[in-house]
Amino acid sequence: MKSYSATSAATTNNKRPSSLLENQFDFPPPENWKKGQQQKVQAISYTVHNKSHFIGKEEAPSCVEFTLKEDEIFSFGPQSRFLITGQFQTKAGAGEWTPCAEADSAKVVLIPNWFEMFIKDLDIFHGNTKVVSSGEDRFISQFINAWKYNYMNGSQKKLLCPEPSHTGYGVPSKLAGGWLKDADSEWRKYAKNIFVGDKTFTFSWIPLDTQPFFQYANYFQNHMAPKVLPMPILAQLLIRFNFIDNQSNLFKIETANPPNKFRFVLKDFRYVGEHLRLNKAFQNSLLNKRSLLSFPGVTRIIQQEIIPAESSTYKSVIQKVAFPEGFIIFCLPKDVASGNYNYNNSTDGSVFVKNNIKKITFAYGDETFFLTEPNLGTFQDPVIESKIFTDMLMSAPFGLKVDPDKITMETIHNGFDSGPYPMVYVNLKNFGDKYSRVIPFLNDGSCLNKDNDLNITMNFSTEGSKTNVTYFICLFYTDTNLTLDLRSKGNPVFSSPYIKKY
Repeated sequence: MKSYSATSAATTNNKRPSSLLENQFDFPPPENWKKGQQQKVQAISYTVHNKSHFIGKEEAPSCVEFTLKEDEIFSFGPQSRFLITGQFQTKAGAGEWTPCAEADSAKVVLIPNWFEMFIKDLDIFHGNTKVVSSGEDRFISQFINAWKYNYMNGSQKKLLCPEPSHTGYGVPSKLAGGWLKDADSEWRKYAKNIFVGDKTFTFSWIPLDTQPFFQYANYFQNHMAPKVLPMPILAQLLIRFNFIDNQSNLFKIETANPPNKFRFVLKDFRYVGEHLRLNKAFQNSLLNKRSLLSFPGVTRIIQQEIIPAESSTYKSVIQKVAFPEGFIIFCLPKDVASGNYNYNNSTDGSVFVKNNIKKITFAYGDETFFLTEPNLGTFQDPVIESKIFTDMLMSAPFGLKVDPDKITMETIHNGFDSGPYPMVYVNLKNFGDKYSRVIPFLNDGSCLNKDNDLNITMNFSTEGSKTNVTYFICLFYTDTNLTLDLRSKGNPVFSSPYIKKY
């Protein structure tokens, strides 16, 4: 009987591969890098774009705009990002505003993912047309992004959030010792990077899952570089930030008489763009393309449901959507969606609110998926919990590459209800292939060929649905979330393959 070994398996055409020992006798020819005339990219310049317009106070504007119209190709490499400089300040009673020192973090807790919470809207316009790659209402994506910042893997987060003051580090990973005023809590450890006394602090920021700044499902993972933008043939790009009116709602303040007040003062806000100097012949061919350019990224479609308190079941219908890769269901306080949420009302340091969902069923185009249990909807069953554990490591929501140390069986138990992010996660992809979807029981797969209604029925525990919350169902897709149509000369058009309402 012939024995098997790794060496014999690796042998090709009966030729044994070179070993490390033998490589020392192999002298390859020198590499020829002197081919400058053949390089497509000749150089990258880093251009600082100052705000073109603002409304309100210089230190606390209600609206900031950036106008981009350049004669060079835009790249979205690792230096393409917004720069935010600011200072947290406090005052007691009717006193003067003074810079926050580290000791002030014992008196207040700042809402997780605080900088994005200051933003009411981030809109991007190409000429007069809004560029849209996700379907989300105001104030919701900030909470999802807090989840993403917490769970993303270390190499991605280090590149995306290089400064310790970055808002991406301002999120809890646990309840006990998390976003609380306790001396050794995660909040107190983070606060020392933003409560810096008389100094200011600066961090760079890229809006997550926002085209064209953030592409693909993960930031610079697997050597995937974002696609360029042919600015010379585009109309003006306008990036508009609208900020919230009342900052005080974002601080949980220690009870005192009178209580201290806190605020964030925006000292500077800029955008650093990467401009490419290209080989002339290659640039001309690029700008003369008459094709459809696809930009990879994440699409999120969110539907909110206000469910009567203590309901035992509730059916949600998401109308005419492409079949997603998966979805999550989570709860937020009822005042979040209206913009009236006050973080002072938070009692446990969580980001999502417990949802009381026990199991779900779902159908696509009125066709059901499973006739027996356990199945994808019985997420509290031990068999499915084991699947969710694997999914979180290998196929997490939004295609996110996660920090494996944060994924344990305890973490995902009963819909993640032991941590700050309780939710239901349903992965609708078959194992090992992101393009292979779960098919309804009596369907041949043709239901995926067109948009259909997605029906999701939530079954609640004996306590019924939660009171004073809004339920959110977030569908996601991780392939192409924006296209640029260059087929009509002089009329470039951005569109989304999944979002039709704009």
